[in-house]
Formats: sequence, C-alpha cells, structure tokens
Amino acid sequence: MIVFLSTPAHDYTHRALQNNGRVEIRRMHYGRVLTRSRLPRATYVFTDMDRLNFWELELASLLYRRLAAAGLKVLNDPARVRLRFGLLRALRDSGFNRFDAWRIEDTRRPAPADYPVFLRTESAHRGNLTDLIATPAALEEEIEKALQQGLPRRELIAIQYCAEPLRPGLFRKLAAFRVGERMVTTLAVHESKWSAKYGEIGVAGAELYDDEHAMVRDNRFGEALRPAFATGAIEYGRADFALVGGLPQLYEINTNPNHGHLKQHPFAIRLETHRLFIAALLDAYVAIDSPAESGSVQIVGWPLDAQRKHDRWMWQPRWTP
Repeated sequence: MIVFLSTPAHDYTHRALQNNGRVEIRRMHYGRVLTRSRLPRATYVFTDMDRLNFWELELASLLYRRLAAAGLKVLNDPARVRLRFGLLRALRDSGFNRFDAWRIEDTRRPAPADYPVFLRTESAHRGNLTDLIATPAALEEEIEKALQQGLPRRELIAIQYCAEPLRPGLFRKLAAFRVGERMVTTLAVHESKWSAKYGEIGVAGAELYDDEHAMVRDNRFGEALRPAFATGAIEYGRADFALVGGLPQLYEINTNPNHGHLKQHPFAIRLETHRLFIAALLDAYVAIDSPAESGSVQIVGWPLDAQRKHDRWMWQPRWTP
C-alpha cells in the first residue's frame, strides 16, 4: 500500500489512480495523520510541503523520521526538500539551469542583463502573475500592483525568462516524474504562449504527437532530469521543464501533481501515449509499494507529541461568535 500525504484541500490529486488493479493507493491529509496515535503500515509519500506553514512543516518532518525509524518506506523528507525558490537558485548555482530567480523581499534585484523577468508567487501553483517585464522600473511597478492586490511580499519572486519556441508561435512544456529510483517521462503541453501551462486545443498536430509518443516510450528525458531531483532532495514529484538550446531547463518540481484520465482526443496516438505513461507510472509505484500487512505503527511518544496535542486547534479550529 502507498499512502500519499497532502493538505486537506489538495488530497484529490491521486484520486484517478486509485482502483488501478495493481497497487493499493490511499490518500490522507496531514491534519488527519498528525493527530493520530497509530498509522497503517505502508509506503508514505510526503507531498505539498510548499503549502504547509512553518509548524506543520516541522511536524511533518518529525513524522517522516518516526515512520522511517519504524522501518517504513518514506519518500520526500520535508526537512530537506527544496521548494520553488530554493530549487531554482540551487539549479542556477549548479549550472543545470541558465536562468535565475530573486525573492522580492530581498533587496537584491535582477541586473539589467537579466531582463526580461516575470513575477509569480513562491507557494501557489497559479502560474505567472505578469507578462514579461523588460526594465527595473517596470518590475517595481508590477511589484507595487501585486502588493496593492494583497499578495504578500514574502511570496513574490521574480524569475528570469528562459524559453524557446518549438517553432514560430508554438511553445512546448515537457514533464517527467521521479518515483523513488524510477524516472518516467509524461505527456507534453503545447501552447501558443510562452507560459505554457494547461495546453491549447489545435496548436499541435500529428508530427508532434508522434514525437511525444516516442518521447514517453523511450523515456527520453528521464535520466537527464535525475540530477535536478537530487538537487531538490525530491524522491517523488513531477518536473516541469523545456528545452532551450537543446538542454533541459527546469521550471519547478511539483510534489503533489494532479492526475487525470485522458479519455478523448482527436489523435488516437495521444490516447495510446497516455496509456503508455500510466503503465510506466504504475510500474514505478509497484517498485516503491509496501506489501499489505495487518497491524499498524504506533506514533505516540514521538518528539513533539505534547506540542502536537496542545496545538490540535491548528487542524480542528473552534470559532466562537
């Protein structure tokens, strides 16, 4: 059995993979597991670290250690995982990425040669907040607009533009999963905008979908992304990236990627590609699976048990009029 731990609002992401006939998958949110004294024996995958507050993150890190000490398989140590800004800066410093990122709450700003840039938030998965920004003055204007809208300064980051059209007017975002030691290439996203996120109907054709099929079948970029996952200390997640100058440039690693069923598409080859990806992903899940066993692991007495009980209001707030 594999248990995916997430925040309550985002425990739907792996729902489509349940009842797959190969591996038992359960979904539990942190508010549930951090107030329980026993947990079932399973492989535990920690996700959504970017959505936890500082105290929740610390408790999740201690739970990870308690489960590991009990001999269970655990993926994504919350104490070690690098989140969006830290990962981008580390990848830039290591030479994997050729672009940089800056926290707006810091005084350091992009140099003139670093433009264009764009703004986004560090934690939320809403994509870019702005179009491309060409000058330092324009960046300050966009920062002020974001603050006026109520976006916290500590959440704002500027990211250097680094993309390359596949052909005029068409951008392709690629993705690959890491599941334990397995790397699995997944389907691409095609859009006419540089900020490709969800995909755009009608912009790709048979040639691109044939290439996508070969890319997934051959796991073309899986191994190339392994160093980026290692830099982020991420053992489970989906890397979103693109090719720029023929080299992967990684934009983020989502530890709680949403899964869905592709049931209809104008090109039959894409449905086959999706089936190919799901089969490879389930193979990877089987490799990290823990055999179903009776019994559970006792987790009372872990280092912050008293604080956990004291702070249970964080998970079950009681409001008074």
